[in-house]
Amino acid sequence: MEKELTTLAAPAATSTNESNAATPQESVNFRKQRWIYGIAGILILGVILGVAWWQSPDFRTYVEDVPPTFYYFLIAGFIFAMIDGAIGMSYGITSTTFSLSMGIPPASASTAVHISEILSCGIAGWMHMRMGNVNKTLFKLLILPGIAGAVIGAYLLSSLEHYAQYTKPVVSLYTLILGTVILMRAINAQRKKHVAKKIKRIGLLGFGGGFIDAIGGGGWGSIVLSSLIAGGRHPRFSLGTVKATRFFIAMLSSLTFVTVLYHVHWDAVLGLVIGSAIASPIAAKVSNKISAKTIMVAVAVIVILASMRSIYVFVLKII
Repeated sequence: MEKELTTLAAPAATSTNESNAATPQESVNFRKQRWIYGIAGILILGVILGVAWWQSPDFRTYVEDVPPTFYYFLIAGFIFAMIDGAIGMSYGITSTTFSLSMGIPPASASTAVHISEILSCGIAGWMHMRMGNVNKTLFKLLILPGIAGAVIGAYLLSSLEHYAQYTKPVVSLYTLILGTVILMRAINAQRKKHVAKKIKRIGLLGFGGGFIDAIGGGGWGSIVLSSLIAGGRHPRFSLGTVKATRFFIAMLSSLTFVTVLYHVHWDAVLGLVIGSAIASPIAAKVSNKISAKTIMVAVAVIVILASMRSIYVFVLKII
């Protein structure tokens, strides 16, 4: 919830990194640079696809034979990236919920989500590092346990791909819980919250966040970022650090999924990758013009209903 989190009252800085808060001018430059990089990425992608279309008959034939599901995920990836740009969260949970509703098995759904997040998280993490928003000590405490949890979670979920009919309702239950959390967070967004003591077991938090993120297709930001801020850490540096570590979590979990799975739904993967890439610069531009609370409520309701539907269908099958 990037837009909302950065407006919270921040506790006193406790490290060298957290004492160097970015000035308003640096924040403006950050947003401009993100917009420029996004536009440049879209132009480069457009040129490459255009050249391939005119110069390669095989590529043209392949595009014409692309399954309809690719275009569904292309549109979905665009919409979910716009939502993520507006409220700073929910890309993973919305993408996973949509994938499950389209009949994609949980492991393949999580694969598509994590691969599509590699580029966007890499750019976001790099920009936060340039802005000095990454707490290096916190980064070191999170990165290795987070990767370990993500790899283990991805391996277990991939190994159970043959039992997708049973793992799907479990993942749907997880998305239902996250949807409820998002709804409650939207309802309580304006209420003053008690700031608890700082979390000491950062490594355990990183491991749990990475594991659940791989199993459920999302949740690293929702779990780790929310816990850090609720524990009294500086919102800006918590956000920058979580974004930076997210790149490595997405990359290593994606590599595990692709290595272990026998079949990857590449139509879903490419659809989410291209759709989210197109939306990134637009989302960065319009994020401050949309009511975050309204979007959060809408997302939560959709996720809850879709998850309940998946669980209901499973229950009907076993009765």
